[in-house]
Amino acid sequence: MDATAIDSVLIVSEHQNPSKIERHYGPLADASSQTTMVCLTPYEPLESITYKPVPSLGHRLIGIALMFVVALLEGIRNDYDAIVSISLFPYGCYALALRPIVGVPAHLGIIGADIDVHATAWYGPVVRIAIRRFDSVSVPGSVHRQALLGFGVAATRISILSNAIDTDHYVPPPEPVESTYDFLWIGRFSEEKDPVLFVETLDELSAMGVEFRAVMLGDGAKYDEVERAIDARNLDDLIDRPGWVDDPRQYYYDADTFVLTSSRDALPLTLIEAMATGRASVVPNVGSVPDIATHSETALVVDDRTPSAFADALRDLATNEQLRTRLGTNAIAVRDEFSYANARDDWRRILRTLADT
Repeated sequence: MDATAIDSVLIVSEHQNPSKIERHYGPLADASSQTTMVCLTPYEPLESITYKPVPSLGHRLIGIALMFVVALLEGIRNDYDAIVSISLFPYGCYALALRPIVGVPAHLGIIGADIDVHATAWYGPVVRIAIRRFDSVSVPGSVHRQALLGFGVAATRISILSNAIDTDHYVPPPEPVESTYDFLWIGRFSEEKDPVLFVETLDELSAMGVEFRAVMLGDGAKYDEVERAIDARNLDDLIDRPGWVDDPRQYYYDADTFVLTSSRDALPLTLIEAMATGRASVVPNVGSVPDIATHSETALVVDDRTPSAFADALRDLATNEQLRTRLGTNAIAVRDEFSYANARDDWRRILRTLADT
């Protein structure tokens, strides 16, 4: 296929938070002439994508299953040059099934669970075979790229795709801000994000005699467990829980330190946003996080994911303003690497890879 032939792209994907469509696929829409997306929940403000919404009939899982049918009909009835998906299950599987029927190359955007969970499970060999069948695969960072090479994916088919943020919005505060919180945690209340570890860390910090105020943004399956952990440790007055916040920028401004406690992760947007706004961060050594978090230079990296290890790092930052300032100032450089413009360039390279197959 000629390198100029990728003009029309069919995306098969779904996000429970539709605003993520702009981050993940807005740069792709800018890099291609025509972009169509089969999904359940369109993000109407992004007008550069034509949406083919799928009815869920009141049940999300039914809607996800019907996405394959709608994508199949769309691919047969119209001319497309490539199929794009993010997350192997189920959207990447849909793209692979459509690939021979529609007769175009397929791209998979890897998420952390594809490699950290599915590829290492008992059915892992099937997962690795499926990933190798894609004409192009993108990953968020170097650790996942190495994993794909280990699966036997050709280096020429692997691209690192910038996990882009709006660098016009996530900027350091224009004026110095008096912080409301010492520590900020943002994410899904889920097993892999491990919000309970954050609560346990703050309990250790309190036992050390360090005074603090913290805030946790998000919700999810472990919300009740987090509430019980907070109540059991009498931390209710010290940890605010406003729930999910669509635009967390003000919380980055209002906090001295961002804390990531994930047991597994790719390269979380929250960390990139926090660093872009000039926050000091405490992070675990997981996934591709070390690609941007260099210990004692742009963040404090905790190798041992225990409450005591995290508490030691939080105490260091809570008691050392000079260290917080230095880490936060150095962290701002991530803005140069994770802009929408960078993501557009990454998608252009991916489209060239697809065109060359």
